Amino acid sequence: MSQIDLNALWVIKRLRAKDYEAYLTGGCVRDLLLGRVPKDFDIATNAKPEEIRKIFRNSRLIGRRFLLAHVFFPGNKIIETATFRANPLDVQEDLPEDLLVTQDNVYGDIEQDAKRRDLTINGLFYDPIEGKVIDYVGGREDLEQRLIRTIGDPDIRFREDPVRILRAIKFAGRLDFEIESNTLEGMKAHVSEIPRCAPARLQEEFLRLLLSGHAVKAYELCKELGILEIFMPELSEGFVSMLKAVDEAHAREVDIPTSVAFSAIMLPTYLALEQSEQNERNWVDKLCVDWAERIRLARHDQDRVRNLLPVISNFKSAIVRKSWFKEALLLYTLYLFAKGESLEPVARLKAMAKSADKEYLQGKRGAPKVRSHFRRRRPQNRRRRPQNQSEEAEHAA
Repeated sequence: MSQIDLNALWVIKRLRAKDYEAYLTGGCVRDLLLGRVPKDFDIATNAKPEEIRKIFRNSRLIGRRFLLAHVFFPGNKIIETATFRANPLDVQEDLPEDLLVTQDNVYGDIEQDAKRRDLTINGLFYDPIEGKVIDYVGGREDLEQRLIRTIGDPDIRFREDPVRILRAIKFAGRLDFEIESNTLEGMKAHVSEIPRCAPARLQEEFLRLLLSGHAVKAYELCKELGILEIFMPELSEGFVSMLKAVDEAHAREVDIPTSVAFSAIMLPTYLALEQSEQNERNWVDKLCVDWAERIRLARHDQDRVRNLLPVISNFKSAIVRKSWFKEALLLYTLYLFAKGESLEPVARLKAMAKSADKEYLQGKRGAPKVRSHFRRRRPQNRRRRPQNQSEEAEHAA
């Protein structure tokens, strides 16, 4: 386990020094056992969020449904540190008819925390001090068998949180695992309940499917389960070729903005409507409104979608001057790739942008975002507000 992040190790050692339990948990343990490089290192502890905040001055508490601490380090690195939880339904004497979990701040011990999680492969802990894996849910065996399986009864787990259906699809695609038969049947039984979940969570998980680099496999599972008919019935099946193009861009480490990702899956239907008697602009407007409610499609993405879709079938040189040219160029590239056409038009547009001193190079996935650092200048004719009583008196004099 030489790939363990040193900042995460430091957080664990400091919590242990304060007499708390602390372990690596979740996806980082899964990835380490699979020989993959973890993207993030998360920690689980029996310290309460407020106690974590007191120990680490470089931290802040976040979350409503699930309160946890983010411990900050140089280079925009964050070590997410969460308190052991118990399943809220496990502490109730009588189970409600509706099992949907809306609050998740019931504290527990390490075993309860493992058993409340979604999938066995995500329910593992690792003690980096002792060098041992802690497994209460059979996660190691499922990793070896390359299986996606819920922790506990799939019927109950998907009723508690239907978003777990999307998460199971995501990990099946990302890891190239099979979904265990009972888990798959549970997914089919409760797929119609997905729209009940918070739109922000649906958007997050949907984008993870779309931008995972395995969107085509995710689509195949979604189609098998009937998710798209419930989730996005407006789209035609013609967007599969666009998903292949998105996967290819991901493989080339291209940073794909959410506006381009959404536009990519809408594009085939939009182009078909352009050739029909229906008004494609009205279709986009209604779609943006519906998706804003369904998956909280951001206003920025709505505006960009409305800009990007109409230009693809007639990509003119004047678009180089638009503020959204780089996004349009990426969508146009995906479109040409999906059709199997030459990318020569893209090369010409890049040359034009370069000569016009317009940005055209796509960002690299995972690269830190460049932020402008400047201080707003106070208008010269505006007097600074006094900071205290003596300063106020001085101004009055």
